[in-house]
Order: sequence, then C-alpha cells, then structure tokens
Amino acid sequence: MALKKEFDLHSNNYYRKSLLDIKGLECSKEFWNVDETIAELSYLTHDYFRYYGKFPSKVGKLIIEDLLRNNWIDKTEDFLVDNYAGSGTSLVEAKLAGIDSVGIDINPFAVLACRVKTYNYNVENLHSIWGDLREKIYKYMYLYEDNLLSRIVTQDDKGKKEEIDREIKHLLSLDDFTKWFSDRAVRELVIIKKMLLEYNYNREREFFDLGFFAVIRRVSHAYDAEVRPHVNKKKKERSAIEAFTKKIDEMLNTMSEWNKTTGNGCYSNAYLVNNVDFDGVNQVISNMKKRTGKKLGAIISHPPYLNCFDYIPVYKLKFMWAEGFNEIFGKMSYEQIKASEIKSYPVNNDCQIDRYFEHNYKVYKNTYENLRKDGFCCVIIGDCTVKKELFSVHKAFIKMLEETGFKLIKIAYRSTNYGMGKYAYNFRASYSEDQNSKQDAILFFKK
Repeated sequence: MALKKEFDLHSNNYYRKSLLDIKGLECSKEFWNVDETIAELSYLTHDYFRYYGKFPSKVGKLIIEDLLRNNWIDKTEDFLVDNYAGSGTSLVEAKLAGIDSVGIDINPFAVLACRVKTYNYNVENLHSIWGDLREKIYKYMYLYEDNLLSRIVTQDDKGKKEEIDREIKHLLSLDDFTKWFSDRAVRELVIIKKMLLEYNYNREREFFDLGFFAVIRRVSHAYDAEVRPHVNKKKKERSAIEAFTKKIDEMLNTMSEWNKTTGNGCYSNAYLVNNVDFDGVNQVISNMKKRTGKKLGAIISHPPYLNCFDYIPVYKLKFMWAEGFNEIFGKMSYEQIKASEIKSYPVNNDCQIDRYFEHNYKVYKNTYENLRKDGFCCVIIGDCTVKKELFSVHKAFIKMLEETGFKLIKIAYRSTNYGMGKYAYNFRASYSEDQNSKQDAILFFKK
C-alpha cells in the first residue's frame, strides 16, 4: 500500500503568492477601525435576517463613500453588482447612497434577504396582510389548546387541521426534526408555514417568508450564536408563533423607517445564480443595463474565507422547512445547492486550495470583462491559518486579480471584534494593522 503523501503548504503555488511584500506595492493604504457593537451595525433593514459570515455594514458604507468621494463611480451613470451578495449588506448601503444595484448568490435565503431588505413596501398593505395572516395563525394555534375557542370548529377548519396534523405526524417521525425541534415547535412552525403558503407568491409574501425563516434557528434546539448548528441541551423552549409575531412586528416598524430614508427611485434586486454560471451572471448584468440605462461601474465582492466554513450547511435547519417555497428555491434541491457552493473548508491538501482560488479566478476574470473601462472591483477578504501557519489570503488575491488585468489602487485594513463561542475555532482572527497576524482587507482594484 502506497504511503499517503504529506501535504506541504509551502510548495503550494497560491501560498507562495501570499508571500507578497506589501511594502513594495504602489497603492495607498489605510486602516479602518470597526469597533461598533452588533446592535449599532444592525440599523434599518440590516437586522432583518441573521446571516453568518456577513461583513459589517460600516465596511459597506465606507467602500461606497470612497467610490463616490473619489469619483470612481457616478450614481447617475453607474450601477453596482455584488457577486457574493450574502444577505445584501452592500445592496442596502448602495440603496442608502442612491446607487442602483443587483446581487447574485447561490444561497436562496441570501437572495430572499437581499430582495426583502432593499425593497420599499407599502406598509399599510403589509399591515393589512399581517392582520389577516396573524388571525389565521392564532386561530389554528388555539385549536390545539383546551379552551372555548378550540371547540368552535367549522368544517373547513376541521379539514385544514387534519392536514396540519398529518404534516406534524410526518415531521415528528423524522429523526432530524426530533433532534432539532420540540413537538411544540414543529406544531407551531407547521401552522405558520401552512398559513403562509395559502397566499399567492409575490413581493409581500416574501416579506413574511423571510420573517418565518428568520426565527427557525431561534426556536430550535441549536445554539443561537454558533455558526454551524449544535444542540444546546440547556436552551429554553420558545414559542415559534410568539417569535414569529415579534419578528414581523419589528420588521414592519423598521420598514416604515426604511421608507423614510430611501425611495422607489433607486432600483435593487437579487437573483439565485451561481457566480461561475457566466451565462446566468451576464444575463443579470445585461438586464440591469437595459433596466437602468447605466453601465456596470463597480463590483463589491465578499467571497467565503479560505479554511473558514462552508456556508450552505450552516442553513440546514432552514432548508429543512423549505419544502413548498418553490418560487424561492427554484429547481435546485438542498444537495444540489450545497454541491454548487465554492468549497473553502477544510483545507488539508493542495487540491482544495487550488480549487478555491481557481473558482475565484474565473469569477473575477468574468467580473473584469463585464466592468466598464476604469470601473472598480472591491474585494473584502481575510486571512486564515492552514496547518497552524498564517496564510495571507488577501495577498494571494492581489496577485490573482492582477493576473486577470486589474490594477490595485488601494488597500484598507480593518479591525474586527469577535465573540468567543463554545465551538470557537482554535486559530481565530485578531484583525489589526500587524502584518504578522491575520488581517482583513478591502482591496480596491481598477480596470
């Protein structure tokens, strides 16, 4: 039997690129202090949906301010694309700045969040729908309680309750559901889902769909703050219906503030597209050009960090409740979406490093070709450790994007505050100005 060849990080081509001497680069350098709390960064619609791995809203704001202040983009002539859109941090900030924008992502929950967070809803209409939806949800919740209301049942109510009962029975026969959810949580989530899916799919239903998916982790047995779900045996049970009600009420209040701050004059949207599906990406950009009459002036991009974690499995609990929401998820199953995601973790051989960078090279080569002349690509990327050694990923990205044709104009390093959880990584980032430690950089490239 042949001995397995030991992985030598130092011989990897991309690791060697990461040894770039930053001091010799002809570009400006800054340090951005991001010391705000999560609450301070979660203003307006930024707090609609908890998205693991997002960058702070302040970073998006500072990038866009830089682009405008330096006349690198013109909001009257340019639109912005985020090709790793996540939950829409850059799209929200673009709309606040009056810039048309569009995002693409492989995660359906990311796209849903982007669309809801950047849309200007008629709040009165939402309140009307919410009054009707809330009444239906509580009506069926009461049917499971021993009170007077539970005994007032119409034939139609009885038929719907039987459907709900069958769904509850089915889900509680599955090990995954009994592992992650109490019987009460399953019952109440089934009621909410059943009532939601009675409405025709439109922008308004997306608003309530997002609220539903936003509370699933909260009412499960999983730790709320951990990235990958782990069972918290000490977690206090919480009513899913009460959590959903509280979430929607908060979202409605925020939407009123959002509408005062922004308006329908600025366009934003997001699409479920793999960013190496160039036909799909190019079609989104082409449609945006036709809709706005503008050019692609800037890309803001926040790829997954190498050796951090794969994102799609983080949302496993939400995917468990996704059946029936066909318009959101398109034709792809959880397994297909998971297989399409760029793999960044764990890194224990050359192939995994090469695959990560090769995927991103293709993404940014296509980005370069779509940008107008003198357009900008801003990449938010952090370093990592591999085999207990520092891998300066942001330096490898500089070399990689220069190979696509871009010119580096500016590097902004930033500070980051992290909380230590029960399942924290052994080698966590302590981002600072120290070049000998992990750094998180915003790289400004010009075409």
